[in-house]
Amino acid sequence: MAVHSLHIFDRKGKTLFTKRYAPGGDNDDKHQLSEQLKLVFGMLFSLRETCTSLAPETEIKDAGLHSVSTGAGTLHNYETLSGLRFALYTTSSSSSSRSGGNNNNNNGKQQGAAIRTSLRFIYTNLWVEYVIRSPIFNNSKTMDVSSTNFEQKLDAYLKSKTWFK
Repeated sequence: MAVHSLHIFDRKGKTLFTKRYAPGGDNDDKHQLSEQLKLVFGMLFSLRETCTSLAPETEIKDAGLHSVSTGAGTLHNYETLSGLRFALYTTSSSSSSRSGGNNNNNNGKQQGAAIRTSLRFIYTNLWVEYVIRSPIFNNSKTMDVSSTNFEQKLDAYLKSKTWFK
């Protein structure tokens, strides 16, 4: 599986952090990237609302959007109670995983669960530790996340994962 990018949004859709891991991603136009991020957040927001409205009332607590799969890749989503959204965009390393076999489906679910656990870890252990607890953090103003150790710790954590390429 190839990891293309990680995006972190606040509850209003503002991009707090974005990191591209795919080669050639730094050459994109800033305006085009900004528009893509708005579309990603809008899609996640709309699908989350749809999931919540379709879920039975007894299961609304668990009616979350975990991932969205397309032919091009998968967008994994983790939403915190405070409204932060962590979105990790990946593509599968082989097209054989789409062959429809039951074993491949189970592997995909296990890998999705591992990525969701990793997104939760990124929030609880990296984001909170290196951004929220940073003395330069101010919730009401724009903060430059690159001035913290968050990006270095994030890269080290992701590279330690077996599914990261």
